[in-house]
Amino acid sequence: MNAGVAACGDQATDAASLLSPDQLLAAIAGRLAEPFPLITWARELGDLHAALISAVVNPQRNAPEVTEAALCADIAKVIDKINSWAASTMRHGRCARRHTHTFGEVISHVAKTYAEAWWTVLHSDCEELRHSAWVHLGEVRDGYAHLIGDIRAGRVQLPLGWRGIRHTEPPG
Repeated sequence: MNAGVAACGDQATDAASLLSPDQLLAAIAGRLAEPFPLITWARELGDLHAALISAVVNPQRNAPEVTEAALCADIAKVIDKINSWAASTMRHGRCARRHTHTFGEVISHVAKTYAEAWWTVLHSDCEELRHSAWVHLGEVRDGYAHLIGDIRAGRVQLPLGWRGIRHTEPPG
């Protein structure tokens, strides 16, 4: 453990409570089906972000209740569940540097990037665009890996979250 972290009396998060980058991507893709809430929520976020792409690109192909605002609200609910889980599972070091995003926001960002990369690979004829999407997903995966390493070592503290301004349906 880092001497600066130990001097503050902080302990690192249990390694078993966090998904590795490969586990997270497998969970988002639905290829990891262990009975662990974070796996379930990662899959939900992957599905919701994929549905959001469809709702934005082809809104007429969706049921009337499947709107961008409804999907964003569902995404926010899953983010809140992850943030609640993280608040009770992850130890928060007092001396660790602060991160800008909650754990739920980070997982959602990885899921969004995964959905967008796969959508691009499957729907674009531009090889350069497909390659760029795949490279970006790799960068996000690597960023998540570094963040998990920092969380486990007690070098970073994630904010607990704020519900913030939410999308709402326009009055109709």
